Amino acid sequence: MSPSINRTNGSNGNTNGHTNGQSSDEIPATHFLAAFAANAEVSQLTPELREKVKEVLLDFIGVTIGAITHADSTTPILTAITALQGPTVTKSSPGVCTVLGQGEPKFSKQYAGLLNAALGHSLDFDDTYAPGTLHAGVTAIAASLAEAESLAIAGNAPSAEELMLAISVAYEVTCRLGRELGYEAYSRGFHNSSTAGIFGSIAAIAVLRHLSTEKVEMAFGLAGSKAAGSMQYLDNGSWNKRLHPGFAVHDAFMCVALAEAGVVGASRIIEGKSGFLKAYTPNENVSLQRLVGGLVEQWEFLASSLKPYPACRMTHAFIESSGNMHAGRAKSFSMSPDDIESVELTMSPSNFILVGDPTPNKRHPTNVIDAQFSAYFQVAHSLLYGAKTGDMSPYSRLEDAAIGQLTEKIEVKTDKSMSGFSAKMSVRWADGQTESKEQQFPLGEVEHPFTRDKVEEKFRALAVPVYGEEKASQIVAAVDALEEANILDLMKLLR
Repeated sequence: MSPSINRTNGSNGNTNGHTNGQSSDEIPATHFLAAFAANAEVSQLTPELREKVKEVLLDFIGVTIGAITHADSTTPILTAITALQGPTVTKSSPGVCTVLGQGEPKFSKQYAGLLNAALGHSLDFDDTYAPGTLHAGVTAIAASLAEAESLAIAGNAPSAEELMLAISVAYEVTCRLGRELGYEAYSRGFHNSSTAGIFGSIAAIAVLRHLSTEKVEMAFGLAGSKAAGSMQYLDNGSWNKRLHPGFAVHDAFMCVALAEAGVVGASRIIEGKSGFLKAYTPNENVSLQRLVGGLVEQWEFLASSLKPYPACRMTHAFIESSGNMHAGRAKSFSMSPDDIESVELTMSPSNFILVGDPTPNKRHPTNVIDAQFSAYFQVAHSLLYGAKTGDMSPYSRLEDAAIGQLTEKIEVKTDKSMSGFSAKMSVRWADGQTESKEQQFPLGEVEHPFTRDKVEEKFRALAVPVYGEEKASQIVAAVDALEEANILDLMKLLR
């Protein structure tokens, strides 16, 4: 089922026109998104969607399991949620779900979803949807896996294709909402991955539970009072960011349970005068036509991209360019800060706020979060040590004196004509030569694709240390043949 709303004036999101007799401010966007989830059918899965789901699922498994080895927040978060859940949920209790890499299932679905989403986001290595400046997969997949496993344990197992559909629909809702929030939402202090992610999570659950449009609307209405995610984590490199997607998935399960029980949620939560879009973004170009136009026919989430490096996406073009410079020079000699006289980076003003501002914690980060959001650290590390897909070693070098010396030689400028994740950089070498690079799209975007061998290379780099070579290969094979998978067998493989 597709709502009778289509794009107008190409892809520019013009809100001045009328579609099917409705002006943009009259479009019942909440209803259309709810109907999209409630009426989703496996027949809508195109070959392109199927391949995309397999790609993002394998990547999600890798980045989630990688948090066990590489994220210092993992043990405290697991300890807290285990204690919060309490002893009433045991291995023999009905409805318990799997947290990746944690052995036998022992968490209720809302806590399993919370933990898988939080761990999946802990390395800032999960896939990215550039137009919405967010990570849609970590909530979409965590919610889908938890609900699918819970249903299977209860004897109502969805098919693997229904799981793929739930993931696709959840991505689509999250990405479309994120696109309307835009980067501008960050200036209001909100993290799009979680504020939009709760709606996508509800959509995933709705697909698998076959909820009615009315129930989805009520769950959305309740989610409007639970959507959250403060950008204040940037102040001290806190772990709030890692938890944001987990909170979104947990609260999505709560909202669905309330709606199914008959609790009334706010109407028109997306488009209302005090609704989600009005409250969460100052973006003046919000278009309800664009938000719901082409649902089913046009899958925006196909534009989401995998990340080759565990850092903020805004640094990726700089990392790749720096890594290429390192590769060109390192053939002749070992790199050191003395080989470089100066480095100039140029980025958009919006990206500067997150990764380019020369604050002490960005120029000389002392924790992983600050380093992930530091163009200074990422460029210095890549120039000195290169850039490799799936490599987590940069964060073992936070106290590297050479990196600290080189970051002092880096200057960041802004260019209002630049947009997205584009990057310009110029290095003046100590021998007097100058090398410049310019990149519009980072590796992984559809314009600069991440090839299938790189997808698997990244997965294995993260998964093998935890699962081992044999089990990692079994997981790759299971995801490649996902249509044939049994939900419980798949989750057992991920324990």
